[in-house]
Amino acid sequence: MPAKYFKCPDNDTVLIDRCLENGGCRMGNRCATRPYLRLVGYDREWNGVTPSAAGNGPRMLYLKATTDYVINPAERVWAAFGTGTHGKLSIHKYTHNVLSEEKLSDEAIKGIADVLEEDEQRQGFYVLSDYKTWGSFKVAKALGLTIKKTEEPILENGEPVLLKSGKNKGEKKTKTVSSIVIDPSTIDLLSEELQLNRYRILFEEHGFPISKMVIQAIPRDGGTYIAQNRGIDRNLYLIPIRRLVDADVLDFYKLLQISIDRAFRSGFVRRCDKWESWDGRRCNGYCEVATACIKMSEEHKYKSIPF
Repeated sequence: MPAKYFKCPDNDTVLIDRCLENGGCRMGNRCATRPYLRLVGYDREWNGVTPSAAGNGPRMLYLKATTDYVINPAERVWAAFGTGTHGKLSIHKYTHNVLSEEKLSDEAIKGIADVLEEDEQRQGFYVLSDYKTWGSFKVAKALGLTIKKTEEPILENGEPVLLKSGKNKGEKKTKTVSSIVIDPSTIDLLSEELQLNRYRILFEEHGFPISKMVIQAIPRDGGTYIAQNRGIDRNLYLIPIRRLVDADVLDFYKLLQISIDRAFRSGFVRRCDKWESWDGRRCNGYCEVATACIKMSEEHKYKSIPF
């Protein structure tokens, strides 16, 4: 079942189809235009696991396929912005040998890849790219940017200032200095790596050898003070994606599909793990089927798997 209700500004709900009718706004004054509401008001009906499902737990995917859930239009602004960006960029498909929004499938999966271009440095190979509109926090995580704090002596006329009292009298007075460094161990791109590698496998099965995979990320809060404090000083980034072992990628999607298939038969599936639930943060305001998830756990307590 796709989304069925909108959450209104007064926190009450209305049927999406009713809201979109002429005179259908239950509050009298619309919170957004109907074209925007149409755009954000419908999710794709369930048609199996797709490459973009990586990072979404099987319970969330299953419940979105089977539950009448509520959408808050105000919370889908950036998703709509990303959809619009994809649409504008796909206008130029087939120009300069570019494939854009190409539908692909094999025996196990279907998907729509963002863009495939010829590799200008390696004849006969192709570059696979995916467009993302992210907040600066996500972009910083994808780049491995972290804040490093160090203590540095305070200088006066080139000489260190000494403490004049207290138990540390005579020691150098210091200040905390923050700097942005790249720490590869903090890079968080697993879901994107799985997604693009699954597309890569599909393209290579169709005769397009892939030499590189990249994310083209647009920080939606680029240029702001908070973005700059995170080390995000540009409005567009090309982020390389590593090549994963084919078998690992295929096994991931196979197991995800098996979990959801079992859910359709039994009515139960495990809770999202720490990675899928963002250490539990996703459950608190970022999951549109959280209420149905809680209900499932209550109805199947003996099967419930904690984070």
